[in-house]
Amino acid sequence: MQKYAVIGLGNFGIHFAKSLKEYGSEVTGIDINRERLLAAQGHTHHQIAGDATDRSFLQSLALKELDGVLVSVGGDMSVNILIAIALKEMGIKRVIVCAHSENHCKILEHIGVTEIIFPQRDIAARIGKTYSMKNVLDYIPLAGEYVVMNIHPPKSFIGRNIRDLQIGARFQCQILGIKFLEGNDSWNPDAPEWENMKIAPTANDVIPEHSVLLFLGRKSDLLKIQAMD
Repeated sequence: MQKYAVIGLGNFGIHFAKSLKEYGSEVTGIDINRERLLAAQGHTHHQIAGDATDRSFLQSLALKELDGVLVSVGGDMSVNILIAIALKEMGIKRVIVCAHSENHCKILEHIGVTEIIFPQRDIAARIGKTYSMKNVLDYIPLAGEYVVMNIHPPKSFIGRNIRDLQIGARFQCQILGIKFLEGNDSWNPDAPEWENMKIAPTANDVIPEHSVLLFLGRKSDLLKIQAMD
């Protein structure tokens, strides 16, 4: 089990913690505000109240034993940077920092932070790609021309099995998973996202209504699928 700490449980921090926990990581939430710690109880395994700008407080937490620490302190950019510097100097193996501006990113890069999340920029770029392509819900570039795409199945796919569709022969790609959506008999509204997905479907699996297909292939080939009716 991976172990992470999230410093700063504002909007981004609490959602990051929730996602980590849903995918099986052990999460420690750290915040100076006890109300935010209380709100994060369902999304963290441990909650610690304290001032992360106090280096002696950070050193008391045994953060070196963790797989990574996210710094997501909003408000004053300098506070965020001071915490990042302290973690780097403490030798934390993986420091991830949430930035709030391009200048913030540049400063973090200058002090040696290599994992920077800039939500406004990153989400805008990702959503822009998604909206520009019909039926595409998500898009992840890989090496070369290859990408992973979540695509609504064309109407001609519904009710047919993967063997009959001959995905590999027709489109030179493969279906990695089938994600069930609301309205599908297999959809469970109380389950985490990964439990509402069938990974590595077989040739006999039928493409159902109210689903999304996770494809791996060249972007040019997948765009042919997403353009179909």
